Amino acid sequence: MPANPRRAWLLAAAFTVVATPTLACEPANPVSQASPDLAAERVRNHQAEMWARADAVFLSEASAFERIALPGGNGFSATLSPSLALKGDLPAERIAVRHSTVTSCGPIPFLDALAGREGEWFVTYVRRLPSGLSVDATVPVQDLVDPEALHAWTKGYAAEPPAT
Repeated sequence: MPANPRRAWLLAAAFTVVATPTLACEPANPVSQASPDLAAERVRNHQAEMWARADAVFLSEASAFERIALPGGNGFSATLSPSLALKGDLPAERIAVRHSTVTSCGPIPFLDALAGREGEWFVTYVRRLPSGLSVDATVPVQDLVDPEALHAWTKGYAAEPPAT
């Protein structure tokens, strides 16, 4: 053992920092440099995984966007208004979502709805009781490709009473 254990510990820590690869921002669903068919398959698989993990999935309309100041930058807050249950129970209340911090990759959480526009519709995937902290993902409705979610959407609209 070296004469100075603290010096040996600092030397080991320095080597660890130098040997550790730099973390880079990676998209949640990387599709770059892939063929269009492979990219489409990855998106379908990612949406199917989100469906399988979620306790509830529903259509929601985004509104009440506000720019918010965060340590290290800016982010957004928004409100999601649940409209149609696709899986599990439809929340009775609106759900507030917001960026919580800014990293070198940008503001997180990475929810499509926080980059959306007033009145835009999203498929919303949640765990447990719906709250801003339980929203795992939001996908613009025009980007939905998962067959199971699309089937539930079609079935849900067929079950809805006609608007009067």
